[in-house]
Amino acid sequence: MGHNDIDYENKTNEELSLTFNNKIQNRLIIDGLFWLGRTEQ
Repeated sequence: MGHNDIDYENKTNEELSLTFNNKIQNRLIIDGLFWLGRTEQ
C-alpha cells in the first residue's frame, strides 16, 4: 500500500505490485473505516 513497486534494479520497469488491487487489503481498509465510524460501544 502506498505506491507501486517497479523493477528498476533489473531495468525491466515492470510493475511488481498494484496499489489497491488486493481484495483482502481493500476489505481490511473498508472494515476499519466502518469500525471507526460506528456509534455503538
